[in-house]
Amino acid sequence: MAKDRNQIMKELEDLKTQVHNLQSTNAGSREGSAVIEEGVPALMKYMIEERERTNRKLEELSSKINRLKLAVETIYKDDVESEPMRGVENREIPLSGLDGQILDFVQSQQMVCADQIKEFMKYKGRNAACTRLNRLYNMGLLERYQLGHKVYYKYAGKATNTLIISPPQ
Repeated sequence: MAKDRNQIMKELEDLKTQVHNLQSTNAGSREGSAVIEEGVPALMKYMIEERERTNRKLEELSSKINRLKLAVETIYKDDVESEPMRGVENREIPLSGLDGQILDFVQSQQMVCADQIKEFMKYKGRNAACTRLNRLYNMGLLERYQLGHKVYYKYAGKATNTLIISPPQ
């Protein structure tokens, strides 16, 4: 890379010198036309070489992109084939006993906010209630609605097999 850069810098300096010579000589003189005739082939040679280098780099990048694309497609294809498409209704979701109580409460109340869960579960602050509701939302069991400054949660209504796991006592 450094060799190419040094070579390019040298060629640029040569071109600058030739342009300076063109400017210093009279446009109609024989010397000016001789410098132009020498400068054009050098410029053409430089442009051709630079284009070839660019094309090689583009081919390398294109082949890398194609290899990565093929790898991603095979990984995705393997994942799809190894795990059959299962609908949400066949999903089994492990829940703690507290999450199960909250889910039952949300189903009975239609829509709840964190303050209602805080009172129901007898939490000291809203933070624990928000965390549990967000977790159930991220699992796809609840839907979330922003109404004003409050966030309300509603049972998603999806038929799932929830597996309620109570901690050992």
